[in-house]
Amino acid sequence: MLKMNRIILSLSLVLAVMVLASSVWAVDQKKVQLRVDGLSCPFCAYGLEKKLKRIKGVDKLEIKINEGLVIMTFKEKANIDPELIRKKVKEAGFTPRELSIEGKAVTLKSAPQGEKIVLNIQGMTCNDCVARVSRALTAVECVKDVKVDLKKGQATFVCTNPKFDKAKLVKTVEDLGFKAKLVKP
Repeated sequence: MLKMNRIILSLSLVLAVMVLASSVWAVDQKKVQLRVDGLSCPFCAYGLEKKLKRIKGVDKLEIKINEGLVIMTFKEKANIDPELIRKKVKEAGFTPRELSIEGKAVTLKSAPQGEKIVLNIQGMTCNDCVARVSRALTAVECVKDVKVDLKKGQATFVCTNPKFDKAKLVKTVEDLGFKAKLVKP
């Protein structure tokens, strides 16, 4: 019986030390919360997760699809660059909104100035299609702030170059196998 009590006491002490150590380590980590537009399925979340995990210092990553929320935990003393996070979200084909580090709001670069363009797109059937269209348009030099709506069959974005040939934007989408038409303002 005495031996059993010693084992239980030893295990309790080990457990207590582990709990204290983990709480001390957790204090040194920083949490970043980010609201993201365009997340609608696990496939979308997976693509975003792959991009964000490439950021140096990311320890844990949780994506809440229904809330459009990304929670990132960074390792101790990691350099957190809000603009790099924003860039990675855009590269994944999504629109970053509000970002906070340890509960303090961080201002991301303001919305780009330019002409708002709307394309009607036929043939998109899933969120993978949405992501493909979003990535293709985002890759065009003058295109910023891309939002692709599967239900409406539309892509809305800003073109920062007023002299850019809008027909090239239509062709960019059609090269993916969809039908696209520029909506007149």
